[in-house]
Amino acid sequence: MGAEIARKNNAELIFLHVVSLPSYESGILPYQDSQNIAENLFILKLVKKNFAELLASDFLKGIKVIEALSYNAVYDSITENTDTHKIDMIVMGTHGSSGYVNDYFIGSNTDKVIRKSKVPVLAVKSFNNANFNKILFAGDFSDSLEHNFDAISSFSQSYNAELMLLHVVTKGDFYYTAPMLKRIDEFAKAKQLKNYSCHVFNAESIQEGINEFAQLNGADLIATITSGRRGLSRLLNGSVTADILYTVDLPVLTVKA
Repeated sequence: MGAEIARKNNAELIFLHVVSLPSYESGILPYQDSQNIAENLFILKLVKKNFAELLASDFLKGIKVIEALSYNAVYDSITENTDTHKIDMIVMGTHGSSGYVNDYFIGSNTDKVIRKSKVPVLAVKSFNNANFNKILFAGDFSDSLEHNFDAISSFSQSYNAELMLLHVVTKGDFYYTAPMLKRIDEFAKAKQLKNYSCHVFNAESIQEGINEFAQLNGADLIATITSGRRGLSRLLNGSVTADILYTVDLPVLTVKA
């Protein structure tokens, strides 16, 4: 997915591998230091081998690729490299369905990056294609709505995708359809959107409404804004976004408000 996006936008692709080297308490075993060095060297050689195999992959042909290696914690490594390389977007795997420990490891780190990243994060559970023809964005479309919406709009325009603007109505947040459709349309015109559609959908919860609407209308990607201070942005901070990541197979693009 990262490679296809890089190719589409003529961008550099940076592969970050975070290495966790084993450490040992000193003074316990006489051969300890040599064992520590040997294991660390083995890990680094394995990483180098895996990088070489990855960079030889056909799907990377024609793309400028940079290798990055870090020894910090996962989130700290991503943050540091995001600043160093002036990253525009982070692409990460998210919760798989196999039940392996690695699924939880990848998923939990993706959750943390999504909550705190200053740049957009694309969470991908499985890769089918990067042909985004329909992108779903859910919001409350109130005044001064999600000031970072422009990142989602730009991404949508780069694919000439239809941006489906959705407000989910729940029992605890009832709103008449006609006024909400008008509000969404006014928001779209204020953002000078060209290829868009306006929708109101009833559901038991916001995440269920987003997921069901995406399935019914053939969305290729779900876009959200997290950590907002009000409206749906606030509601999408944490639990709702995490639920979407867990329950939908579509890529999820998140932007921090």
